[in-house]
Amino acid sequence: MFTSIIHPHGVIRSLGYIRLSTGFPRSTGAIIFENHWAIWAAMLLLAIAAIWRGINTRQALVRNIGGVILAVTMIWILTATLVVTPHERLVNANDAIISAAAHDDVPAVMRYISHRAIFGQWKYAQIQSGLANRLKAIHITGNIIRSMTVHMQAGQAVTHVVIWTSTRDYGPVITSWRFVWQDHPRPGNWRIREVDLLAINGRRTRPDAVIPLPR
Repeated sequence: MFTSIIHPHGVIRSLGYIRLSTGFPRSTGAIIFENHWAIWAAMLLLAIAAIWRGINTRQALVRNIGGVILAVTMIWILTATLVVTPHERLVNANDAIISAAAHDDVPAVMRYISHRAIFGQWKYAQIQSGLANRLKAIHITGNIIRSMTVHMQAGQAVTHVVIWTSTRDYGPVITSWRFVWQDHPRPGNWRIREVDLLAINGRRTRPDAVIPLPR
């Protein structure tokens, strides 16, 4: 992580933030608490323009309207920064897993895996050891999420993720995955309870497939 001057948002998050539960209305949470940088930028520009015009033309009403817009925008940004919606937590969890795999960080991946998780023929302990073996054999040099779809309902979610992976010895690999998630109230994190590897380089895998060893 960079310094606080470069990433104040990260510092705020590290100090503490509010995690919304999956019971909170998703549409309301998305409107109020998720990031809307384009809208915020437009509101800030409008506020600055109104304040500037009000000062130059000595129109107190215009200046005050600009001040109100500025205050509302700043409060909205601060609120959205401090509150994390279930959708944001889910997207962040997917990103964290993909990034951890690229860095061969098995413990970081397993933090998002339920102890009751199933991955093809593997259960939790086999997932941990199998993932470690596969990552060492594949030598990943980079992971990029090409697409991700999210379906959430009543504390559960399903994500379909297509990942472009660059490897040191085997070139690029494109895989398609299905993750089934469960949201745990404490500590308020999503955990994977089922993993399905759907396709490798456009070829569908069998239903109980796990990560194959390189040939």
